[in-house]
Amino acid sequence: MLNLNADQRAAATHSDGPMMVLAGPGSGKTTVILHRIKYLIEERRINPKKILVITYTRAAAEEMRVRFAVLCGGTIADISTFHSLFYRVVSSHFGYTTDNVLQEAERAGVLKSILVNQGLASDDDVTREISTELSLITNELIDMEHHNSRAIGSNDFKNVCAAFAEYKKKHNKIDFDDMTVGCYNLFKGNKKLLDAWRAKYQYILIDEFQDINRAQYECIKLLNVHNNLFIVGDDDQSVYKFRGARPEFFLNFETDYPAVKKVSLDINYRSTDRIIGLCNKIISGNARRFHKNIRGTGINGPAPALLRPYDIQAEAVAVAERVQSIAKKTAYTDIAVIYRSNIQSRAFIDVFSNLHIPFQIKDEAPGIYEHWILKDVAAYFKLADDTGLNEETARIINKPKRYISRDQIAAAGKKKGAVLHNLMRASNIQTWQRAKAEDLIARLGAIKQLAPHAAYKYIREEIGYDGYIEEYAAFKRIKPDGLYEILDELTEGAKGFQSLPEYVAYVEQAAAESREKRLKKEEPAGVMLTTMHSAKGLEFEAVFIISAVDGLIPHEKSATAAETEEERRLFYVGLTRAKRILYISVVKTRHDNKTTPSVFLNGIIK
Repeated sequence: MLNLNADQRAAATHSDGPMMVLAGPGSGKTTVILHRIKYLIEERRINPKKILVITYTRAAAEEMRVRFAVLCGGTIADISTFHSLFYRVVSSHFGYTTDNVLQEAERAGVLKSILVNQGLASDDDVTREISTELSLITNELIDMEHHNSRAIGSNDFKNVCAAFAEYKKKHNKIDFDDMTVGCYNLFKGNKKLLDAWRAKYQYILIDEFQDINRAQYECIKLLNVHNNLFIVGDDDQSVYKFRGARPEFFLNFETDYPAVKKVSLDINYRSTDRIIGLCNKIISGNARRFHKNIRGTGINGPAPALLRPYDIQAEAVAVAERVQSIAKKTAYTDIAVIYRSNIQSRAFIDVFSNLHIPFQIKDEAPGIYEHWILKDVAAYFKLADDTGLNEETARIINKPKRYISRDQIAAAGKKKGAVLHNLMRASNIQTWQRAKAEDLIARLGAIKQLAPHAAYKYIREEIGYDGYIEEYAAFKRIKPDGLYEILDELTEGAKGFQSLPEYVAYVEQAAAESREKRLKKEEPAGVMLTTMHSAKGLEFEAVFIISAVDGLIPHEKSATAAETEEERRLFYVGLTRAKRILYISVVKTRHDNKTTPSVFLNGIIK
């Protein structure tokens, strides 16, 4: 253990009893865990099979196994994820096989089907939000009757959950949440089984403890009969409340285990002193946290820099220019653009593609140009150029409502010529309906004269597409905020185009490339575009934190003091990914509205 500092060594050589290791960013926590296992096996002569090490992802577990095998000459301890451990428990009792496990993609498909069957919105964003909320209440051990859904109406949410539970029962399936709660219920209700699992492990080590949820923590407390619980993590990096993780489990650990010993790993080997200093100032604004004095290794480096672009388009260009400059000395793969919300990647995908800057997207999902809202607007644009396009007519004829029935549209489609023009001559159409069709043709003529950005505004405000979004959300019993966010981003992204055909050609090509990339599962090497949540655990020579403005950082949905503190922790996670170069961008306007710099930057930037 010659390469460990004094605090790392104190943690790794802890004898028995509970131990809390507060591991700041870049402080070598994985190294400490590996040396702790090595110490127990080689110095304390503990059987490796009696040591359970838990981390959160399969990738992290595999990396730890490989590093440990190198460190200890091939000796293997039980290094597992929570889900892997819980699966072993429930499968040993119920006889489950991997065929019984509902994988994430299959789970999403089942939920989407249920939403469709119940007449609710079923696009990917809504499905993902409901899936996340379902996991949250399951892992928090919350009674469904005491839960008010934020995704959809509470009664609708309960009906969806009931249908999902029925599907799993009918098909003999369990998902990852069922493994956790199933293990908890078995441990509580089956003492013989619990005693058998308690006998397996004498020492339990948990990595990334700040990410633990209630169900996982309760399982560990039941399993930890020997009281040798060794936890490692950073309460300042607890950012998964939407999964049930909260810093309270860390902060209250001393109450649950009064005999706990505590070590703080406060040397950051990753970042320069200037970056560490800025990060310390920002996170110190949180009240509910363990106080830490994170320090560096004496490397000053360039001062963190502030960018003040006019809008998000100018922001993407400004970042791209600096990326190209940095890439002369640093690989593109060692540069990251980090944002609060996935939708913010749009401007960077556009600009980086145009400038041939290689990039990869950490949270690969259907892009904004594949969304049905974009397809609606593109249909308007295409019809403005050619009113004879029948598929596009059918798509938007009642967006907003013009009260022309499907039967009338179908009848008009059976005749020669354009549906839109046939409707005006049809015998089964009322005078006021004919007037609606005539008005649409006139408005399409107006759209044809506009540039794409102005055309978006015309469709939203003059034609009433925003009103359609409001009605759609009400009909599908969801909140319209996310749909308006997509519309705002699409409207902003149209600014750089001069003609409707140019814009339509671009977005259709971008959508096709996005689909092709997902199907091929390509992993291109380049600048990392990632959310703050997904950036956790990563590090880069250069980091750009973009659009650090109120409404995004902190997010407008953070209404309580606890939610604002989590947003500050999320900002801290993004900042601490930077090793040597850090830029923070504060746009002056967003979606044509003036912005205010993030409250987290008060007193820090001028």
